[in-house]
Amino acid sequence: MTENVLQISNLHKRYGRIRAVDGLSLDVRKGDVFGILGPNGSGKTTTLSIILDVVNADEGSFSWFGGTPSRHDRKRIGAILEQPAFYPYLSAFNNLQIIADIKEVDHGLIPEVLKTTGLYDRKNSAFRTYSLGMKQRLAIAGALLGRPEVLIFDEPTNGLDPKGIAEIRNLILELSKQGFTIILASHLLDEVQKTCTHVAVMNKGTKLFQGTVAEVLNKTNLLELAGNDMPGLTAICGQSGDVKTLRQEGSTLLVELNEGVAIETFHDYLINQKIILTHLFIRKNTLENTFLELLKNNP
Repeated sequence: MTENVLQISNLHKRYGRIRAVDGLSLDVRKGDVFGILGPNGSGKTTTLSIILDVVNADEGSFSWFGGTPSRHDRKRIGAILEQPAFYPYLSAFNNLQIIADIKEVDHGLIPEVLKTTGLYDRKNSAFRTYSLGMKQRLAIAGALLGRPEVLIFDEPTNGLDPKGIAEIRNLILELSKQGFTIILASHLLDEVQKTCTHVAVMNKGTKLFQGTVAEVLNKTNLLELAGNDMPGLTAICGQSGDVKTLRQEGSTLLVELNEGVAIETFHDYLINQKIILTHLFIRKNTLENTFLELLKNNP
């Protein structure tokens, strides 16, 4: 059985009347790339702040590596919570020397993390000459100092252009291949879908969903249907106990089947009801579809 790296149990945090985190429980296993997804104000950053001991929870608990959080465990975690903060006139190498001193790690690790993040050739360039994407990669280099087992990133592609987003995405995927457990908070659904193995969806401090990204994408119970008799098709679909929701979308009828209902079985039902389809398309699910559906049902 894969071990839990992080376990959060019934976590609560309030700021006055605002429930920033409301009864959150989740598990992150070793090797996961775990995305905490939600709109602005959903509690993502507060959650990361609590598990990094930057903010104290009002109620609930969390554990790292199966035990009570300790200073030793904190050294096994590399994190970026805010925007990268470096001395603008110092080089990347000199900035990382300062971080290494703070972390009490050997300066000999600096070339390694610069190579990992693709910044070695610019190690002597001043931080102020870096693009936003390079600045974010330097922050990741700083998080890698000390060879942590877990990396935590809060909105790692926020404010970046498409090139910078792709660079950070590819770096996260490479770090995952190297065996790091990665926890990242984001509101960018496409990036979470492309980089993460697992996802938790939050809104207003509450967890709405937790599962694998593959589990979300493999759902194929959404059908686009059309026929010569659209009113009849709509009526027959509405009478079926296998249909969860249906709605008109342009010239087609969008039908969501109940979980576990085979598409072939539903098609046979339509044939038995003398419904002849002119269009049947299985719409692949996306993280965006699931996310928007969750938010619609949990405003």
